[in-house]
Amino acid sequence: MKTVHLVQHTHWDREWYFTENDSKAVLYYFMDDLLQRLEQDKSLGPFVLDGQTVVIEDYLSVAPHQEARLRKLVEQGRIVIGPWYTQSDFLVVGAESITRNLLLGHADCQRFGGTMPIGYVPDSFGQSAQLPMFLQQFAIDYAVIWRGWSEHNVAHSEFSWQAADGSKVTTAVLPWGYGCAKWLPDDPQAGQKALETILAKQTRFSLTDHVLLPNGNDQSPFEYRVPAMLDKLNHQQDDYHFVRSSFSQFFEALDSVHITLPTYQGELISPKYMRIHRGIFSTRMDIKQLNAQLEQTLSQHLEPLLVLNWRLGLPYPQHAVDNIWREAMKSHAHDSIGGCNSDRVNAMVKNRLESGLEMANQLIDLNMKMLAEGITAQQDGKKIIIFNARPQTSAGLVELTIFTPEQDFRVVDGEGKERRWQIIEKSRQDMSIIVQELSNSTETTWYRKCLLLLEVADIPACGYQTLYLQEGVGAGFERQIKSAVKLENEWLRLEADKRGILTLTDKRNQQVYRNILQLVDGGDAGDNYNYSPPFEDWLINSDEFLTSINGEQGPLQSRLTLNWQMAVPQDLAARKERDANAELDITMSITLVNNNAWLDVAIDVNNTVRDHRLQVLLPTGVEQLTHFADQPFGLIERPNLPPEMAVWQEEQWTEAPVALYPMQSQVMMHNDTRGLCAVTKGLREYQIHEDCQDVIAVTLLRSVGWLGQANMPYRPGRASGMVLPSPDSQIQGLHRFKLSVLAMNNGADHRFWHDVELARGNLHAWLATGWSRFRTNPHGRVFPPHYSVLTWDTALHFSTLKKAQHSDALVIRGWNPTAQTLPCGTVIANGEITSVTLAETPLKALQESVPTCAPATFVITFEGAKTC
Repeated sequence: MKTVHLVQHTHWDREWYFTENDSKAVLYYFMDDLLQRLEQDKSLGPFVLDGQTVVIEDYLSVAPHQEARLRKLVEQGRIVIGPWYTQSDFLVVGAESITRNLLLGHADCQRFGGTMPIGYVPDSFGQSAQLPMFLQQFAIDYAVIWRGWSEHNVAHSEFSWQAADGSKVTTAVLPWGYGCAKWLPDDPQAGQKALETILAKQTRFSLTDHVLLPNGNDQSPFEYRVPAMLDKLNHQQDDYHFVRSSFSQFFEALDSVHITLPTYQGELISPKYMRIHRGIFSTRMDIKQLNAQLEQTLSQHLEPLLVLNWRLGLPYPQHAVDNIWREAMKSHAHDSIGGCNSDRVNAMVKNRLESGLEMANQLIDLNMKMLAEGITAQQDGKKIIIFNARPQTSAGLVELTIFTPEQDFRVVDGEGKERRWQIIEKSRQDMSIIVQELSNSTETTWYRKCLLLLEVADIPACGYQTLYLQEGVGAGFERQIKSAVKLENEWLRLEADKRGILTLTDKRNQQVYRNILQLVDGGDAGDNYNYSPPFEDWLINSDEFLTSINGEQGPLQSRLTLNWQMAVPQDLAARKERDANAELDITMSITLVNNNAWLDVAIDVNNTVRDHRLQVLLPTGVEQLTHFADQPFGLIERPNLPPEMAVWQEEQWTEAPVALYPMQSQVMMHNDTRGLCAVTKGLREYQIHEDCQDVIAVTLLRSVGWLGQANMPYRPGRASGMVLPSPDSQIQGLHRFKLSVLAMNNGADHRFWHDVELARGNLHAWLATGWSRFRTNPHGRVFPPHYSVLTWDTALHFSTLKKAQHSDALVIRGWNPTAQTLPCGTVIANGEITSVTLAETPLKALQESVPTCAPATFVITFEGAKTC
């Protein structure tokens, strides 16, 4: 006899085709009913509140008077909450976001008296290979998942899932989803008939006689009569024994069987039984870019700056920062960040991210102002603060915007030594928009607005250095900008022919990459969930549409600018007729810094056409069967051609398992002598086309007009979501995309990873003009002209520097981007240093090495620090 574990739950989408306001209204009545039923019948429960504490936050925002009732049921274990703050997507959002999601989710659970110790991920569109690592870092030994698994990965629905760093969690799959037993009838006979089909499917891949039966669905009311119906079934049949259970009780029963579970290592992105919606990685690319910008601003600019100022005696606005993270995470749910929503919801998702970035930037501006205020000037002029978030002394180029009435100016350090700079953009600026005091003036005050590339050196680790802008004084170095037809430095040479076709030569080994950065536009007959080519596509590349090309060579960098007017179809109907009745205006600016071994690329697109996808190609010339991309805190190897492509139609998969993959910001294909790597700014998708196995295609944008559609080539059958027009997902208008391109001359060696980290950038410049939108009283503190919080000599990539969540201590984190174990290196700081988990709980010993795909986190505690 099989034991069937009834787990009652709800799956709560905060937003989708409906808004968060809609869901809060429904939540009020759902929770009112749930609390009442549980209080009236003590035999009911436990009830799983979807594993995300934001549901509690939303409910109490509309029913704060119910907190005591809710808290009591949580403390009794009859309502089960956590461990997440929101049900995040794990393939699109960043590693720090996933970490903070668990950190804040656990904090909420502690306030309410209980945490579900299960990594419950019921609806994420695919599963990251890193999920076991994240869970183990928070002392979670079990996971329950749905989408992404099939027997092509592992034969059974219960298995031991291992991350690349060795972390393992016992995992159970809901092979037919969290809603497989929804809306069960009250009558035992009708219930038995309904359950025959459900349990036949549920037990198909089960390794033991213990079976999960999730009872609940999207925003669905508590089916409080089901437990009593199943109790009656226990007396009417002998095939199954039904028990009122929880995920924790199920795993206890599974452990008691003492069976050896199969082990699986890797990601789970198989769409055989359930759609994972390959396409959400590029849906609403404007939202993806905005989210990536906010994540990086928070973890690698704002938080490190706040730490620096906190160590100098200024306050650390912990709650304000947490609130920004929380609002961002409300946009990280699988539908929300996936962009597979109604236009109204996508607008709300975008607004939350924009609001978070606005708040973060204001905190940065105020903290830079307070920092500059406390520094006693060593030279004449306006102070320029160069802030370095990384834990190593840095040098290089940093962008700085200045407004000046003068034609001449120079920049010097504290000893009066001049720094070189190069103007990369300039315009006139009406200063009444910038300076509050001028806003009511009857006369317009015009200044020069210059975006500078400023050369800096010896910027202290996790610290700052002060430079000075001296206006009305000529620069004492050669600043001439010369015209150029190619880009070249010690390492690379990029040349363009008359049609704008580019050839890159790696001068270190004379490897040549022809037709690099070609643009290709094709049709998109998909929806917000899936890219899908038209049944008869028409691909158009940029080779014949160049309108102009010009180049310039400056003292710090050179730039090549290409302009195209690509003749393309206006929509799918025109593409079907092969009628190029519209134009895409595209500008590509490629820069090569004199001292860098990579290209920086900015692509501006005025998107005026519909139902299409635009990609940029990186032909590697490498004959390999696999390639690499980054994932949260790690690297993953993937096949260029998924072997399942040979069987998906015959086996009637829910969608095609095409080589359309997610990344955090990096994809590369290489051998020992040649290869290319792209490091992107917010672009989350790439593809290896079946007919071009040595070419990386990075998706810039895709434009679609429907939330869901039926019968697509890559996704046959029913529509996903709702068949609802979504015209805003055509993302018309101007868009800018950025990526860096690195040629790989010696595989993924130490120098390569160093360049990847530098290409991501962590230097920030701020000019103390004396102007401010908001005034603050002087803080009265005096700061040194340069300062360092700590140093960390390590090859790990920088993740964050922040204040500890529950104490007056610092947290610094790095991660291993390579495929090998790396030495941890030594953190040097004026305090006690402890190795901790992502949950900020102490490890037994100081960490000395870091496995592949793993973070290393340290807490630095100072004498007299308080613990919350």
